[in-house]
Amino acid sequence: MSQNDEELYSMWCSKLDLARYRLLAINRQEGSQEVRRIGIVIDEEVSLEKYLKFSESEPKISVKCRLIGGKIEAYEIPIDPHALLQAKLIFIACNWNDQFLAVLGELDIIVGTRDIYRCDLCVRPINRPIPQGLRPVNSSGQPYPTLVVEIGDMESLKSLHNMVEGYFSARTTIQLYLAIKIFPRHRDNTFALIAMLYRRTDPNNQNHNPTIPVIVKSFGTANIHISSQNYLLNTINIPANIITGVGFGGVPCNAVNIQEYQMDIPTDLLFDGVNIPANTPANFNIDLFKLQNELARAI
Repeated sequence: MSQNDEELYSMWCSKLDLARYRLLAINRQEGSQEVRRIGIVIDEEVSLEKYLKFSESEPKISVKCRLIGGKIEAYEIPIDPHALLQAKLIFIACNWNDQFLAVLGELDIIVGTRDIYRCDLCVRPINRPIPQGLRPVNSSGQPYPTLVVEIGDMESLKSLHNMVEGYFSARTTIQLYLAIKIFPRHRDNTFALIAMLYRRTDPNNQNHNPTIPVIVKSFGTANIHISSQNYLLNTINIPANIITGVGFGGVPCNAVNIQEYQMDIPTDLLFDGVNIPANTPANFNIDLFKLQNELARAI
């Protein structure tokens, strides 16, 4: 590494440390900030190669960051709520099928010529090929995952939604994107949660729009704020019948195995590019109450 690069990376690390304090200083209240909060810009006009070298050097930074349009943005602090949910989802995915699926934690994913996202976890079939003419996920030479998951605690609902265009860009072969938003705890210790599942294609729907989620479930112990509801319905333009769960006519999410709070992820898309193993269920199921219960201990 050149001296110039060392100095640049040192500057980025210092700015990222400061960004952590700025994020921690936010007085979080449900409303427009949780919908539209933007990341903290660390630097601009950064090349893909320069950022990859920085990321692969594994500097000890205390915030999550990504490269968006040549800008390095800090957007999340991996403290208890975020970390607990991340760990629980990795456990659930591994427990479902770790014989034929590789379950990875944070992974740098190149989604464009000036864009590198870092998901919270992802799933990739063992021995998934890289289609002819396409490129690997990053400098590792490995193929893209089929499912990526982003968890937003400090990260806003809008930021989570905006990731879908990159994850489903022409460069990637990602088939599914699951976004989960954690809202701040209320004074009565209740809190709202929302999960949104996007899919790249849907052969059963000629009018399918990959930037609109196909499943949206509110699964907290409180309703989501009206600002968030308006964003989902009037900005993303999600059909009202797609949004279900707490505050949308659903029963309380207060026990395991409630059908309304099962997130069913299609197995055929998880195994895109490879043969589906015999006796594999049609869906990978996530019981959202288990996530809510895990978070109840932390937020």
